[in-house]
Amino acid sequence: MIKNNLKYILMCFVVFAGFWPANAVATMLVVTPMKPICMEHNLSISQSKTLAKRYAKMKIRQIGWNDREWKSLLTLWSKESRWDYTADNPKSTAYGIPQILGMSEDTTPTQQVDLGLKYIKKRYKTPTLALQHHLRKGWY
Repeated sequence: MIKNNLKYILMCFVVFAGFWPANAVATMLVVTPMKPICMEHNLSISQSKTLAKRYAKMKIRQIGWNDREWKSLLTLWSKESRWDYTADNPKSTAYGIPQILGMSEDTTPTQQVDLGLKYIKKRYKTPTLALQHHLRKGWY
């Protein structure tokens, strides 16, 4: 449990390191006995896009995907939402960076990345295959 918590704390630190202290962005790490939680506060859309991209690239490496998969994900989510965590599809319930159906508006950018990668892995196996589907059908 402690080893997992330390891994998560280090992951949160790496993600937020680019924002502190230069931009004086308020970030907070809350560690509970059961689960550490990263909370992102007062980020501009531009800052949240940077955070989400850095976090996604780190997660892609953890999954074991290569740079081709990162480039495919970057392209895919640029087409879907321009990496805007507040992107709202008026024609459906799709929301957020990965445009997942029914996603809550209070889902943080890093949570959106996690959910989006989980969806891609389950449905398409890789971001490259998800992008290929998107290019054929206009959605993924």
